[in-house]
Amino acid sequence: MMSLRKFWIRPDREEYFLCGVMVTCVIGGFVSSYWHFSDRMAVRPNIKIHQQKISKAQESQKLKEAQFYAPKFRVGATQYYTLEEKGTLTKIPALPEVDNGN
Repeated sequence: MMSLRKFWIRPDREEYFLCGVMVTCVIGGFVSSYWHFSDRMAVRPNIKIHQQKISKAQESQKLKEAQFYAPKFRVGATQYYTLEEKGTLTKIPALPEVDNGN
């Protein structure tokens, strides 16, 4: 059986371990950010946006129609409050008691 102490750093260098890990992570973050940025800049000239040419009147008509749209909410399985009768206040259920072992 192998000893894990064989693979660990010397005790006099343990205090530098965390600093080394942090510096390595910062360098890795800068390198990956640079690669991501350079990839985006290389691809950007090749992106072409295809738009339909519509008149100002058609565009304003579509905006008016979008204002009249009301999203439909679906009823989920969780019910957070109940209404007893029309016009009454909402009744919020009490939180369950949690026993922390105290």
